[in-house]
Amino acid sequence: MGGMWVFPGGTLCPADTSADSLALIPEAALAGCHRLRDLEGNALPATTCLGLAIAAARETFEETGVLLATTAEGHHCGSERLARLHDRQRAIVSQPELFATSLQEERLQLDVRRLVYWSHWITPSTVPKRFDTRFFLASLPPEQSATVDNIEATELCWKTPASLIAASDDGTMTLSRPTLYNLMELDASVRQHVSLNAIFAAEMQREVVPVLPKIRKAERMIVMPWDAEYHMLSSDGVSRDISYPQRLRSLPSRTTSER
Repeated sequence: MGGMWVFPGGTLCPADTSADSLALIPEAALAGCHRLRDLEGNALPATTCLGLAIAAARETFEETGVLLATTAEGHHCGSERLARLHDRQRAIVSQPELFATSLQEERLQLDVRRLVYWSHWITPSTVPKRFDTRFFLASLPPEQSATVDNIEATELCWKTPASLIAASDDGTMTLSRPTLYNLMELDASVRQHVSLNAIFAAEMQREVVPVLPKIRKAERMIVMPWDAEYHMLSSDGVSRDISYPQRLRSLPSRTTSER
């Protein structure tokens, strides 16, 4: 995704499902951790689900310095603790296992209940480099701000979904298609629910279905699973049995390829 504007993110690594990392999730939050499914609708192992939430928190910290963690008493991470952890930020990028040990040393636990499971996108099967990506939504913890890491990201910005969509439309910002569609969903949620608390209350139990687009190479057209022609196209796709919610079916069913 070089040269594109995307959300912070990265790869699930072995350290995210290690005993040290799993211990960062308080027992009271385990039952409420999102139960994720694969492309065929099969439930992922609980450890994988927890690991993906940990990876989301780790990658967010690595790339933006934002830490989704609290003390055992539920207090947000203070400035002194955060400063000490920021000193290790660059090291954690190359040694992901340091994320868990660093939080343990500071007696912090991951605030996974802050995460809303937002969407599941898979790269078309005809693309050489593929991703199977889970997107989560989270609010910025109090008294924290995001900063660019200058390793995996070179610029950072805070904008409303509507302004980002407008920037994509007029060509001032290049967004990946999953990013753009997630922003469209976010914009619709903002317009419907208005306040951040109302958005989180409404979206916490949202239905998430896999989105695996197909590509019509001749026209460089990306076709979404809710398009009427989707199942007529060759290449791997989602099952015909999957029913897409209205919030997705109201979005464009096809778009031109960004590359």
